[in-house]
Amino acid sequence: MKSGAGSSGSTSSIKNSLSKELKQKIFARDDNTCQCCNFQSKKYQEILFVNGNQRDLSEHNLKTICIFCYQCFNLDSVSVMRSGVLLWLPEIKQADLHHIARAIYVARISQGPVAEAARKSLDALMKRRDAIRARIGTDDPFILATVLKDYLTDSHYANRNTKIDGIRLFPLDRRIIKEADLEFNQFPQILAYWRSKDGPFGGKTPQKWFDIYHQIQNSA
Repeated sequence: MKSGAGSSGSTSSIKNSLSKELKQKIFARDDNTCQCCNFQSKKYQEILFVNGNQRDLSEHNLKTICIFCYQCFNLDSVSVMRSGVLLWLPEIKQADLHHIARAIYVARISQGPVAEAARKSLDALMKRRDAIRARIGTDDPFILATVLKDYLTDSHYANRNTKIDGIRLFPLDRRIIKEADLEFNQFPQILAYWRSKDGPFGGKTPQKWFDIYHQIQNSA
C-alpha cells in the first residue's frame, strides 16, 4: 500500500470507524500530544492509523496526531477541505513548519507589531509556492497525491523521497467541513481555542512568537 499519499482515508471515514470512547482512550494515552510534531492540545486532534488500515482498531495501530500532521498522511483530503498548499522549503522540516504555521495564525489575530510580523512571515512563506510550481508544475496537494498513488510504479514510489525531498505541505487558515448539505470553515473555532486561556497558546508571550518569526524570515 502506498501510504502517505492519501491512502489512510478521509476525515469522515476515520470518524465513522472509531468510537468516541476509543478516540478518547488514545488521546489520554498520548497525553493529547501529536506523535509526529509533539503539539499538545486537549481539543481538535485526530487519530492516525499507523499502518493505513482503518479496519485495524488495535491500540498499537492508533496514534494521536494534530490536524496539520494528519494532512500529510491524507493528501487527497486536503483538496476537499481546501486546507493546504505545497511549498518548496527544504530548509525547514515539516513538523517545524506546522509549529510555525500555528504561531503565525495565532499571532495574526493579535494586535500591533506581532500581528504585522505574522503577516509578513506568511507572505514570505507563500512566495515559496512559485518555486514548487516551477519544479513540479503545481502547488496542489491533490495532484501530487494522485501522481504518487496512481502513476508511479512501486519501485519509483519506494524511491519517492529522492524526488520530493524539499516539498512541504503548508496548512492554510481554513478547514472546510461538510455536514449533511452544509459546509463550514472549522478553522476559526480551532484558532479561537488555541488562543484561549485553556488552549496551547494561552500562556505564550508575544516575545516567544517573535523568535519564531525571525526563524522564518531568515529561512524564507
